[in-house]
Amino acid sequence: MQSIRIGLTIVTEKEEKPKRLSLRERVLKNISADGFEGEERDIPVVARMNKRVVDTLDSLVAIGIFKSRSEAAAALVEGAISSREDFFEDIRKQAASLSERQDAAMKEAQDAILGKLK
Repeated sequence: MQSIRIGLTIVTEKEEKPKRLSLRERVLKNISADGFEGEERDIPVVARMNKRVVDTLDSLVAIGIFKSRSEAAAALVEGAISSREDFFEDIRKQAASLSERQDAAMKEAQDAILGKLK
């Protein structure tokens, strides 16, 4: 707090209190998904979940942390993935490599089959 002396009167400037975060803001901060900010969620994914998970999502919606089950599920999944980004990056690389090998094998199989049909 800062005080200023003017003549015999001391005028004290009020310190600004830090803004108190809402429960929604605190939860979102704790599960923030680094690397996912600003990305649109435009690809729908359908998932079956057990009752306990759905009850939890519904509770997060009921108390206003999320606007919908979908938003809650997306934020929690993104948070889980971003917390282990190194691990999931390795998985994405392995999947890409596997896909390339599968494409090459498919081309070889097609060439072999089409070659015999000529």
